[in-house]
Amino acid sequence: MTRIATNVSNQVSLSELLRNQSDLLEAQKQVSSGKKASDLKGLAPQLGALNAAHSLSARTESFLQAGKQVSGRLATQDLALNEIAGAADELRQNVIDAIGLDSGTTIMQQLETVFDRALNGLNQTYSGHPLFGGSKVDAPPVNIPTLNDLGTAAAVADVFDNTKVKVTARLDEGRPVEIGFLADDIGTDILTAIKSIKDFNDSASGPFGAQLTAAQKTFLQTTLSSITSAAEGLNAVVGKNGLLQNRVENAQTRAEDQQLLLRQVIGEIEDVDLAEAATRLSQAQTAVEASARTFSLLSNLSLLNFLR
Repeated sequence: MTRIATNVSNQVSLSELLRNQSDLLEAQKQVSSGKKASDLKGLAPQLGALNAAHSLSARTESFLQAGKQVSGRLATQDLALNEIAGAADELRQNVIDAIGLDSGTTIMQQLETVFDRALNGLNQTYSGHPLFGGSKVDAPPVNIPTLNDLGTAAAVADVFDNTKVKVTARLDEGRPVEIGFLADDIGTDILTAIKSIKDFNDSASGPFGAQLTAAQKTFLQTTLSSITSAAEGLNAVVGKNGLLQNRVENAQTRAEDQQLLLRQVIGEIEDVDLAEAATRLSQAQTAVEASARTFSLLSNLSLLNFLR
């Protein structure tokens, strides 16, 4: 005898309802989160590419943050180096004027100003640490506060306390870039010129007065060449710092472009097409409603109703 039953239809309609509800829940998650999946399991086919993209993105972001710090440091270095170079140019002009006027009346007062400018630049700080101290960050690299202290120093080398370790930074996947300068490297020549004038003024051949003596004029003419050399050297350092600024800026631009590309790659893997997801959500809602009605109708059907 052929058996007639309605439970199979009920099971099929229930299974379809549950499947449609699952599709609806998935579509709702995608629309609300904007992501294709809520965990990595849902992205398994592209997991390798996704992990690689995230890893590279993290490194690129670290380079971007480091670049911002380096940019700030180099900008402060530019101000400090220009101050020191400006002091050298000022000293050169003062000596030229003294020779031209054949008078040293103001040369020592001007020397005080030049020394203060050079000292301020050499002891400049960034984020609370000396710029030109090398690896020494707890004290100024030039250990004297006044021109008189420079005059009494046995040698110019004695006034520098910086180490020989220059600051470096990694701007990209390449080798670290040397971005720091050392106080003794950039300040020895200018402080030597300043000390020589101070020492001469304090010697038997000084002091400089309203009328330069022959010896004083000869000394200033000789010293002028070393001052000019110091000024040219400092201007070259300013230019080198400017090249570093350009290099950092270019590295930042490349990193920003790479980060944008990586975000697009990650987005293509992780992010859902919201328009498409909204359409699937609407279709899933309709399917659930239809399945629910079908299940309700089949649940109310029974052969007993026809056999009574």
